[in-house]
Amino acid sequence: MAISGDVTQRARRKQFAEARAWLAALEVPYLVVPGNHDLPAYDVLSRLFVPRRLYREYVSEELEPWFVDDELTVAGMDTTKRMTGKQGGVSLAQAERASARFASHPRKWRVVLAHHPLVVPPDFERDRAAGAQDALSIFDRAGVDLLLSGHLHIPHSAGPAGRDPMHRMVAVHAGTCMSTRLRGEPNGYNELRFEGETVTIVHREWNGEHFVDAQQKRYRKDFEGQRIVKLA
Repeated sequence: MAISGDVTQRARRKQFAEARAWLAALEVPYLVVPGNHDLPAYDVLSRLFVPRRLYREYVSEELEPWFVDDELTVAGMDTTKRMTGKQGGVSLAQAERASARFASHPRKWRVVLAHHPLVVPPDFERDRAAGAQDALSIFDRAGVDLLLSGHLHIPHSAGPAGRDPMHRMVAVHAGTCMSTRLRGEPNGYNELRFEGETVTIVHREWNGEHFVDAQQKRYRKDFEGQRIVKLA
């Protein structure tokens, strides 16, 4: 499971304790990165000097987590910034570190997980992570396939996102999974179904009783040519 941040609403100790209990109950491996809501908004001193203290204490010490299995590799990045409110950013060093981890896994799907999106839908440009364009160039060269993010509170997937004509990246944004603070969308999450050379991106939506499959997109990866083609 990939969790793209905002595990709390106001970065309070009680909220982090509840988030840790929920994570501990998961029966699958998970990767999590911090979101802007996981940094204190009103405790100015903590935000300036120890912005991720409670996140590290309750959720994870690792801000650049890493996951590998038989099909995919996932590199996490911390795009939160203590001085910019809800805005985020990615540095060249962060993008290079994430990309370096993919070098020894040439025959796997390559996935980057961050809170702030590097690719945004129309009318959301101000929510794009600072430094995104340079990071995309680095990820293009590294053969990254999927960019997972949150922050926007809307389900959205778009591709291609890369600039290199020999490779395509697909950006997948998570909506609001469990919070009651919605943005005109029902609660939902994205399920990525990997089957060899194909991945199906399914948005699962809350219908009032349970989650059901909603919109779907399907892509095929050419592992030799490092190119992704949309199938449906």
